[in-house]
Amino acid sequence: MCGRVSTSDQKFISKKLQLKYADALIKPGGINLPPTVELPIITDEKPAELQYFYWSLIPFWAKEKPKFSSFNARLENLQEAATWKNLLGKSHCIIITDGFYEWKKLDEKGKLKQSFLIRMKQQQFTLMAGLWDSWTDQSTGEIINSCTIITRSPNEFMQNIHDRMPCLLTEKTAKIWIDRNLPLSERMQVLEAIPDQLMEKALVNKIGDTEEYEQLFKS
Repeated sequence: MCGRVSTSDQKFISKKLQLKYADALIKPGGINLPPTVELPIITDEKPAELQYFYWSLIPFWAKEKPKFSSFNARLENLQEAATWKNLLGKSHCIIITDGFYEWKKLDEKGKLKQSFLIRMKQQQFTLMAGLWDSWTDQSTGEIINSCTIITRSPNEFMQNIHDRMPCLLTEKTAKIWIDRNLPLSERMQVLEAIPDQLMEKALVNKIGDTEEYEQLFKS
């Protein structure tokens, strides 16, 4: 699964990725962001624009916000589950993070855990494949754009930490994932497990501690 991420602020993201964003947009980023906050994304509908979507997908056909967990979508279920299958090929997005947190169980029951911050090497951001949708609240008329992060079985790097991981993208495969001119079969190929050597991790003692966070990966 992927349930906590860190992100940069919108000015830094837009500058590094050369994306447009609304002048009134003020998004400071954060080092410990959970589902139901807004995350920075790029959609296949507006690939040149930085947007912020609610993290936990609300299907357009839902009468209310889902009671089930929708912040992650299992790769194995994408083409069968009603929540995801209608979005394939037409509502892809890239979630832009600085990294994600995962917890390794240290005992059989999982009462003792060690947290890690995990990120991509050799590129500024840790990019994740996702799906998005737009939902209208019939009671208020409010339109909520939302997203989910696609997860898969772990590569060898992640196996020792957790049994799931986000579908990570390089800058090259990210462009393929949101290219509507390409066939879905080609776009789905980028969801294969990322090579181990493109990832790195740092042990975290206290998630959310700014001082510790700034020292991670500085060994």
